[in-house]
Amino acid sequence: MAGDDRKLSYSERDRLRREGGREGGGSGQRPKSHRARVEDEKRSHDALQVADSLFTDAKGGQAGKTLANAVLAAHGTAELAGECRAYLEQIGPPSELELISIFLDAGEKDLTVCGLDALLRRKNAGDLELEGGLKPQIRILSEDFDDDLASRAEEILE
Repeated sequence: MAGDDRKLSYSERDRLRREGGREGGGSGQRPKSHRARVEDEKRSHDALQVADSLFTDAKGGQAGKTLANAVLAAHGTAELAGECRAYLEQIGPPSELELISIFLDAGEKDLTVCGLDALLRRKNAGDLELEGGLKPQIRILSEDFDDDLASRAEEILE
């Protein structure tokens, strides 16, 4: 067919692609073994996850966004400290004011200190505006009996 110097019809091109011929810009064949198909799908899935993480502005990419949503959902529940710890272990200290405020509400000193330290870093970088409920929350912490918490909170309020 192709040897007679005429253009191939669409049906002829499709048939050649199905038969594995390369003429007409045919694409490569799918991997033959089940294992090769599974590995190919895993590589595709991993590449899509990397691409998804590029399109989120949350710290830690898509995984960070998922963990942040879990912290937000746990706010006001008994699971809050556990979700904050999971976020801290996998992503690190929070940088968004909303998450920092929730860390301050966690009720455990180490998580509160982590939140206050994150606020101090933002203050030192000149990127801190205390607005909404955050300022009263820090003011309450500045009057805490724990000197470590109180001194950090006072430094933020200065």
